[in-house]
Amino acid sequence: MKLPKNFGNMGGMLKQAQEAMAKMQNLKQELAMEEIEVDRGGVKVRINGVGEMLSIKIDPSLAKPEDVGGLEDAVLLAVREASAKSGELHKRKFAEATDGLPLPPGINPF
Repeated sequence: MKLPKNFGNMGGMLKQAQEAMAKMQNLKQELAMEEIEVDRGGVKVRINGVGEMLSIKIDPSLAKPEDVGGLEDAVLLAVREASAKSGELHKRKFAEATDGLPLPPGINPF
């Protein structure tokens, strides 16, 4: 039986895999330190690069019992925008760290 080409270089492949894992761990820590802030209609949302919500601040003038729906909409829009920006940052940083090499579908390094 003939072994696949480069099969004898398992040590090199293992080293590359370990280096990639270390890069991913460093990237995760770096993303956790990145902060994104969105201000939508008096609602300020802060989220980090791994998608963790850090804070939500609401302008007190929005807290009107007769317009709870408007406040809910403003919160939802701010959270969605912050989440989308976090996802974009995550994708950009990941592409930089992997030199643009794609992972198989369904693989998330974090």
